Amino acid sequence: MTEPAPTLDELLVGVEGLALLRTLYSGAAEDRLARLAETRALLAGPPATERIGDELDLTEGYTRWAVTYDRPLRLFGIEEPPVRRVLDALPPGQVLDAACGTGRWASYLAARGHVVTGVDRSPAMLDLARAKLPDARFLDGELTHLPLDDASVDAAVCALALVHVADLAAAVGELARVVRPGGRVVVSDVHPFLVELGWQAQFPTDDGRAWMRLHAHLPSDYVAAALGAGLAVRRYEEPRLTADAVVTPAAERIPDANRAAYVGLPGVLVWEFERVRG
Repeated sequence: MTEPAPTLDELLVGVEGLALLRTLYSGAAEDRLARLAETRALLAGPPATERIGDELDLTEGYTRWAVTYDRPLRLFGIEEPPVRRVLDALPPGQVLDAACGTGRWASYLAARGHVVTGVDRSPAMLDLARAKLPDARFLDGELTHLPLDDASVDAAVCALALVHVADLAAAVGELARVVRPGGRVVVSDVHPFLVELGWQAQFPTDDGRAWMRLHAHLPSDYVAAALGAGLAVRRYEEPRLTADAVVTPAAERIPDANRAAYVGLPGVLVWEFERVRG
């Protein structure tokens, strides 16, 4: 039996509850009263029918998302500064952009003198990346089966994508496999706090909102996967959500609660690993 799709009202009540918990001991009394009042109003209304959006698999999801993917996304603003700090320290070389999408990081790397190979599972995303960087090499492939030889690149970047993979160890193992000893593996990802709190890969389409399901990988999961693949941790950051980053389906309906619920939570993981074992 198929479970009913989550509704917008369910999300709104959940956001109100999270906002109340986060302000329980640090917020003003009037803020807590506002959260209770809004929750009561939501629960007193008619039965919820409006869905948050349609759930799509990765193939259809990224085909439909490709049209709007280059618009600034909610996590880019907190993810890009720490990733750039790591990438800016890399000497020019052969770099893999794994799950490259439309070429966001491939473009940045190429501008800094790197020879870039991009890999992605979405033909629609790859078409856009090739149009941006006609001199780069872009290949169809999965994170768990990268179409590259062992030790064939100096560094690998994988941005906001491992959260789509159930088998984290397999994907990290592939990133480590293709990097030469002494090279770097740079990973950014959605923080598991957010996934556990119901965040999914949400995006607009011509037919309304849609979303793809994410996997919550704990920091210890990344460390275990990295160590098992012969990688050492060289840097780790957890940028927090800003007011600009908390764009959710609840933001327009209950903006105060949405900000109170999410702003300040860890939003992204950023890792720098070194390949230390051949």
